[in-house]
Amino acid sequence: LPLTCFSQNVGLIGVNHVINRKAIASGALVLVIMGFCPFFSNILATTPDCVLGGCTIMLFGSIVVTGMKMLSLAGFTERNFIIASLALAIGVGFTQTAGAFNIFGENIKAVFEGNCVALVFLLAFVLNLILPKDKEDKKEKKSRKTKSKK
Repeated sequence: LPLTCFSQNVGLIGVNHVINRKAIASGALVLVIMGFCPFFSNILATTPDCVLGGCTIMLFGSIVVTGMKMLSLAGFTERNFIIASLALAIGVGFTQTAGAFNIFGENIKAVFEGNCVALVFLLAFVLNLILPKDKEDKKEKKSRKTKSKK
């Protein structure tokens, strides 16, 4: 996609399975060169909005599925479920609520108002720190420590 950046790359890799730095760098170089050639820019500009919309829906859908896959690999413990569900609900909620950050100062508003990903990251990070670990996680850490001492 012509505007692929940030988290979209996760979805793009999930779709095409290309995880080669040289291939990604080559694609980036082609896009930079095409950016300086008005002929190619005009060709890309003729892409219908419905095609770009379809690609965008597919891309962001694959990001969601990749996230679900990562969550399933981490395990659906009660703790992980709480962290993921709160982060998702807060992220979606704040994107749908205009002026939700009006009660905060300008600095906080500037960081989080246009970027709910930052808010979701911060929330998930804090929840990961404060929620108690599962009993199985504690047992696993103890067994690792015992093995490393031997």
